[in-house]
Amino acid sequence: MVPPLTVKMARASNPRGTAAMWMRDRLDELFVDEDFVDWYPANGRPGLSPARLALVSVLQYMENLTDRQAAEAVRCRLDWKYCLGLELDDAGFDFSVLSEFRDRLAEDDRADRLLAVMVERLAAAGLVKRRGRVRTDSTHVLAAVRRLNRGELVAETLRVALEELVVQGEEWLAGLVTADWGDRYGRPVRYDRLPRGGDALIAYVLRVGEDGMHILRAVHDADAPPDLRSLPAVEVLRQVWVQQYWIDESSQLRWRGPKSSRDRASRRTTERRNTGKASADGRPDPASARVPWSGMEIVTPHDPEARYSQKVTAAGQQDWIGYRDHQTETCDETGPNVIVQVTTRPAPEQDIDALDRIHQGLTRQGFQPTEHVVDSGYISPDSIHHAAQQWNITLFGPVRDDPHANKRPGFAKKDFHIDWQARTLTCPNGVTSPPWKPTLGDGHPRLSVLFPRKACRECADRLKCTGNVDGKGRHIFLMPQPLQEIQTQNRAEQTTAEWRRRYAIRAGCEATVSETVHARGLRNCRYRGMARTHVQHVLTAAGTNIIRLSEYLSPGITPPHRPRPRSRFHTFCRSLPT
Repeated sequence: MVPPLTVKMARASNPRGTAAMWMRDRLDELFVDEDFVDWYPANGRPGLSPARLALVSVLQYMENLTDRQAAEAVRCRLDWKYCLGLELDDAGFDFSVLSEFRDRLAEDDRADRLLAVMVERLAAAGLVKRRGRVRTDSTHVLAAVRRLNRGELVAETLRVALEELVVQGEEWLAGLVTADWGDRYGRPVRYDRLPRGGDALIAYVLRVGEDGMHILRAVHDADAPPDLRSLPAVEVLRQVWVQQYWIDESSQLRWRGPKSSRDRASRRTTERRNTGKASADGRPDPASARVPWSGMEIVTPHDPEARYSQKVTAAGQQDWIGYRDHQTETCDETGPNVIVQVTTRPAPEQDIDALDRIHQGLTRQGFQPTEHVVDSGYISPDSIHHAAQQWNITLFGPVRDDPHANKRPGFAKKDFHIDWQARTLTCPNGVTSPPWKPTLGDGHPRLSVLFPRKACRECADRLKCTGNVDGKGRHIFLMPQPLQEIQTQNRAEQTTAEWRRRYAIRAGCEATVSETVHARGLRNCRYRGMARTHVQHVLTAAGTNIIRLSEYLSPGITPPHRPRPRSRFHTFCRSLPT
């Protein structure tokens, strides 16, 4: 129950209500302490109500506040006291309690369970349907770190490891380092403090590498305290040294060569060309001595889980260090759009690789969407088939067009007749291929169909079909029958006006991304590490849901369904004769 005086003062100061007051009026108590019984020990001094802290956290991210601002709002704002059911003279709590609560929330899958509890209460209130349409989109999230070059990376990684070692094993470390180490690693490393010039920089990073190897050998020595090997900063030091250095045939530490290309195929080709060439320190630079691909490479010791990635957008190529956030929301024609599932993944992981986690999360929350609308980044015949077979979810979105259809003015794959029983293809001119052969394409099973060279050479449509002048036969790759039928059907349907009308609902994802990024601060990580970043994403989604529901359905008001008002110029044009 909300104290009567709090109700009177809150209603007097906010006669039209706020989102926080709406949440209390419509949902009563969004969270209860019984939802968090396994988060805290059964003995010891009683702490603050976890349900109240969870509700404050949702309100905090709803308004994009810091911990200090949220704690002050609990003490001073009448609508927050109304929502939390507090007396007017309640002094609240210290702001550091919110950070401790998020640390508990970052363990295991508690953040997802918190959102699941919220969605369950919304479903019980009739605001969310568990069966219907949902849609998913992703956006990039910037890690709360500074971008480092490779010289800064190795020096800063060693400095962070030394800072942690001096706390855990000061006496042990005293026998390993000398006073001049303080000049090199006593303060954060910055670019303007690094040596200038190629030779001087190589000499510097090799010296840092030898210092790091000295520490790593000592830590893994049998006489070293065993607890030092398990320190997070020491493990990061080991991984960074594996990625940035290599040891040649004479057991000398060497600096790895830079990445040779932005894409893997070009990278492999360039590495083959560069094999045997001299590196910056005058030694052979084999392909195996290059920096690993960015999906594996640690880019900063302050957030080892953050990764470098890039994508092509309408504005050009965009690169960042951080994570990807996948937001899944309801999108039925009636009712508010509620974010029901959030997935946080490393930045280089493609959208289609996160799809199985999204479906697993939806199923765990009791959602069985009749249709899941996504963009082309999530769609392939394999993902459509897997979603239907594994999760009983219909995946709806554009399948990639035939890349050869626009290159040749003649026949595309859809123009060939497939005989699955005889395992052959028949071209539009009636030539039948020999039986196809199983093969692998991009790591997936494929069927390789090669038409006879003689038949194609004598065909009048050879140039339109094969696209070459050397007389080779047409070569086509097929997928296994279920996947090929899915691809053919979807490519045919997505050219129709009815399909485009159904798919138009996916555009609403852009509004959700814009709202969470610009109004709720989702673009920039507040914390470091994927677990804490995921907590931020979940609480942002929960706060966004409260704002949307309060705006859509205020107490005692029928849900509005008003079209967007026309501008004066639009109205003027409609009055003109056609």
